[in-house]
Amino acid sequence: MNLPKVWVTFARQEALVHAFYGEGVLKPALEASISNKSGWEIKEIKVAEGDSVKKGQTLVVYANREAENRYLDDRVQLKQQQLVIEGLQDQYVEASRNNDDPLTRTVKRNLESAQMTLEVQQRNLDSLKEALAAERELKAPFDGTVKKVNAVEGMSSATVGPDIQLASPKQGYEMQIPIPSSVSRLIKIGRETEIQVQFADVTETMSGVIKGVETEALDEGTTSKRFLINVKNEKLRGGEQASVRLSIPSPDDEGGMIVPNEAIHREGNENYVFVVEEKKGALGNTNVARKVYVQTGDANERETVVKGAIFPDAPIILKSNKPIQDGERVRANKNS
Repeated sequence: MNLPKVWVTFARQEALVHAFYGEGVLKPALEASISNKSGWEIKEIKVAEGDSVKKGQTLVVYANREAENRYLDDRVQLKQQQLVIEGLQDQYVEASRNNDDPLTRTVKRNLESAQMTLEVQQRNLDSLKEALAAERELKAPFDGTVKKVNAVEGMSSATVGPDIQLASPKQGYEMQIPIPSSVSRLIKIGRETEIQVQFADVTETMSGVIKGVETEALDEGTTSKRFLINVKNEKLRGGEQASVRLSIPSPDDEGGMIVPNEAIHREGNENYVFVVEEKKGALGNTNVARKVYVQTGDANERETVVKGAIFPDAPIILKSNKPIQDGERVRANKNS
């Protein structure tokens, strides 16, 4: 009799492992592209690419004749107002000496109004002075390294891009890598993992830390997942190609028997596998294919967690040389 030939495998009682490989480019975790907010003319550049700078250090000096003249004009107007007040004070003294009550009241009102005008002018002048001081110099917002200088003396700020690009090596370097949703739910924030970093013709292994998982909205209501890895190493400069391999086991509560995906079949809303059942008879033992319905759990691209109905020593049919039916006799071979 030409029995169907089947190849069998055995389920494993262990955690399902999700393997993932991803690549990305390392970028400074903390960086800033800064320019003069008002577009002033660049007067002097005080740093060069590669320089280390301290927070508050001046990077670029700017000039704006119109703003400076406006400040000088406002200061002159303030002095003029002070002279007006001095004149009104003299009038008030004179009117009081002459017991001219109507004139005294008028001068007093004018003096109070002039004083309020002076206060407004003083506040405006102080604000303008602060703005001039802030706009005149571009200062480093944090300790870091100058990555790029786009500023050109004599040109307006941000003419050819941000005047200064600054990065902080102390915060390390990061890369974002797309990851399947099935794996993203298993990632633990703060987990350390090895990163392969490419330097010219040499690849070095460095330690990285998973900092978070981000969700990005796509078209038609779909989303994609990306996880963020931070690497701190004094050899890094930013722009290096890097890769990571992750092997993440499923949680314990998702445990069961591990079965190859190709051994699992679907019938309507149910899943089943074929197992080989040995039957003893007077003429010898025979092998019979039995359909066993199973509940499936977590899965990766190769294997699935099967819960219940399957035992570790049960031979599961992985494939056959022809279609088989429940209860049909088969000739079993171990999968190699």
